[in-house]
Amino acid sequence: MSGNSEEDHQLNYRKRREDSLRQLLSGIVDKPSKEIVEELKKDLGVSRATAYRMMKTFRTCGAITAPWTRPVGRPKGARCLDPRREQIIQEAIKAHYSHALRPRFRALVQDIHQRCGEELLAQPNWRTIRKRLRDFEGRGRGASSVGN
Repeated sequence: MSGNSEEDHQLNYRKRREDSLRQLLSGIVDKPSKEIVEELKKDLGVSRATAYRMMKTFRTCGAITAPWTRPVGRPKGARCLDPRREQIIQEAIKAHYSHALRPRFRALVQDIHQRCGEELLAQPNWRTIRKRLRDFEGRGRGASSVGN
């Protein structure tokens, strides 16, 4: 029974938060005033920064979510290397794995680090290289299975 009342409490809190935000932000076109932010802080018991984050989220997508419920960090599959380092990694992978005898992963990492050092680029982490290698192998399997 206590679990149900806790769920009800959470639901009521979310509903109250949503109503407060919608009511406060419904007539605002530009920047919110300090009074509105202070009222939101008082109503919901959140910090000023959290109030601003909630307003930003509400404006962008209309959702009323707490900032801590959103995922943190980079989205899955995001690529953050510059194009030249991506090119170096792809060239090295193709060169190393075009041979019938597959070399060690460490040799590939050392080769990529050497190539980046020659061009005075930051060396990518071995995990990044592993991810690109798995993507390369996945494309190779996908292409060969389509042809059969």
